[in-house]
Amino acid sequence: MKQTSKILAIIIVAFLFLGSKSFAQNNEQPLLIVSFNMVSMGDVGKVNKMADSVFVPILKELVDEKFIFSFGFFGHAWGDEWNSNVWYTAKDMTSFDKFWDEYVTRVNKRHPGAFASTTKYFQAHKDNIYVVRNQYPAPPTPNK
Repeated sequence: MKQTSKILAIIIVAFLFLGSKSFAQNNEQPLLIVSFNMVSMGDVGKVNKMADSVFVPILKELVDEKFIFSFGFFGHAWGDEWNSNVWYTAKDMTSFDKFWDEYVTRVNKRHPGAFASTTKYFQAHKDNIYVVRNQYPAPPTPNK
């Protein structure tokens, strides 16, 4: 199975198991979604270039359109092998699901093959979804 297909399958399975019933009691609590990737040090620059030129402009649009609160790409100055990562903050799982659908649609429409061109450098990938218990300052109230 291609790497992109594996990633999408993991996300779909997570949404099925962690869907609305699991999040019902926390539906109004914001989420922090983090995707961790292992990339060989020699390829990190390629992944960063792709992120900056393809993904960041679309993610900025989606933040401006209030699909999610924020996003960011980060690597480590010192740490483990998970060295090419992205985080998103969203109002709740429903909001994140809508964001993700729109994000994938826009990337695939504007830059066909961009996900595959990037994920081919991933030696491993994992996602985590956290409920944010405390945050200061509080995230903005979405207009949607």
